[in-house]
Amino acid sequence: MSLDTRWLEDFLVLAEVRNFSKAAKLRHITQPAFGRRIKSLERAVDQELIDRSSNPISLTAAGNLFHLTAKTIIAQMEQGLADLSKQSDSIFNPVRIATPHSLSSPTLIELFDSVQQETTIPYSADILRVDSGIQALKEGKCDFFLGFDHIALLQPPFENTLLGEGHFLLVCATENDEPIFSLEGNQTPYLRYTSESYTARLLEQHQPDLPVSLRPVFESSMCQLHKEMALLGKGVAWLPDLLIKKELSDRSLIALSPKQFSLPFSIRLYRYQTKLSPNSELIWLRITDRYSKQAPFSTTWFQND
Repeated sequence: MSLDTRWLEDFLVLAEVRNFSKAAKLRHITQPAFGRRIKSLERAVDQELIDRSSNPISLTAAGNLFHLTAKTIIAQMEQGLADLSKQSDSIFNPVRIATPHSLSSPTLIELFDSVQQETTIPYSADILRVDSGIQALKEGKCDFFLGFDHIALLQPPFENTLLGEGHFLLVCATENDEPIFSLEGNQTPYLRYTSESYTARLLEQHQPDLPVSLRPVFESSMCQLHKEMALLGKGVAWLPDLLIKKELSDRSLIALSPKQFSLPFSIRLYRYQTKLSPNSELIWLRITDRYSKQAPFSTTWFQND
């Protein structure tokens, strides 16, 4: 059984206010997303915890029993974190960075490798969905967020440094050095992103302009899974060029009509304007100094002249 502690916190808030809408607001997420998280918790424990037929909602017998368990788990976790914080000076105390899966490898690894050649500062990485990473930065749960352009972070109280640019490309596997799928046919198999993902929202802004007929055959929020499925020949997929430079070079993947099907993006490192820890400030200084004066950390594979 795998439990996300956020689900436990969601459940405790819902048990207190007995209303999905109010609980979602208190947890700072949309009501549909909140409802899905409660459902995920119920699936994880294999019990119906909420009686949705009553108004206001109430806990089932299993829910009442689990309520005490959830409170105990959260209390123990908070106490454990408090105990750890008291020892922070003597234990691993890294610079914390959050990033979406699509930028975790090789981008994040190469970025910190480039600055760690000059320092031994440790760092930790949380691989989160874009929205969760942004929320982690806002709540001070990370020092930096490595991500794409996001309007909420491009203005105070945040600051950022531009690390590079790239393109999402529509790609597929090859056979005899030729693409195995054509966009000229009907119902081309398509590896789709889940509607809540950043990539799906980016594509939604542009796909009405794409004169192709795509048939979804697979759905995921993770670029890496789409890459693996595309390499297996399961369909066409939108992938960031920085994730598939090797595959584009050896032509195990090929970009389909890149002049027509390419969506630009920027890679930025975000932080709060307020002063960070000495180690975090040093990392920020090294990165901004290096990539504001030298060539960009990441450059686009595709030049749309």
